[in-house]
Amino acid sequence: MEVLKRARHKRRVAEGILDELELLQKWSEIGDPHLVGAVAYDLIVSPDIDIETFCSDPRPDQAMAFLSELSGHPNVIEIKYRNYLDSPFDGLYFKLLYTSDDNTTWNIDMWLFASSRKGALSRDLVADMTQSLTKETQALILLIKEDLIERRVTYPSIFIYQAVMDGHVRSVSEFQTWIQHQDTAGLTTWRPSNRASLTQ
Repeated sequence: MEVLKRARHKRRVAEGILDELELLQKWSEIGDPHLVGAVAYDLIVSPDIDIETFCSDPRPDQAMAFLSELSGHPNVIEIKYRNYLDSPFDGLYFKLLYTSDDNTTWNIDMWLFASSRKGALSRDLVADMTQSLTKETQALILLIKEDLIERRVTYPSIFIYQAVMDGHVRSVSEFQTWIQHQDTAGLTTWRPSNRASLTQ
C-alpha cells in the first residue's frame, strides 16, 4: 500500500536525523531514553519525532548541556525548554527544530521524566501498539491522518489510534463524528484492547 510506503520512508528519514544528531545516545548519558509516538509505531505522517527519557533526578541543565552543542549544527534552527514539573505533565520539556535537505522542518519533542513518575506515558504504549496494529489498521490510521492534515484539522494522534483500533472507525468522516463524544482536553490512559477488527 502506498500509504504504508510513505510512512516507512518518513521513518527512515526520522531515524537518519536521530543518528546524525546522536540524540538517543546523548539522552542515554542522562537516563533511559525511549523512542515513542508515531515513529515508534510506523504511523508517521507529520515530520515529528518524540523521545521520553527517565532518570532518578531530572534537571534541565543535564539536557541543555548537549542540546546547546547542537545549536551550532547547520540544520538545527531552534531549541526550546520549558519546566512542566508543577503541571499534570510532571516533566521537563525540550523542543528542537531540524530542517532537512529537502527543506522539511522536523519537530523533535523530548521529555525528561523522573523514573518514579506515574500516569500516562507514551513509553508504556509502544509495546501494546506494535503488538496490536495490523497492516489494515496501520493504513486506515495513516489515511485518516493524511486526510485531516489536508483539511487542516488537528487532534492528538492517540485519539485516531483509539478510534480505529477500538472504536471501529473506518473513515475521516466517521472519525469526526466519533471525536465529538471524546474528552480531548486532558491526558489519556487509553491502551488498545487487542480486539480491533475490520469486520463490520
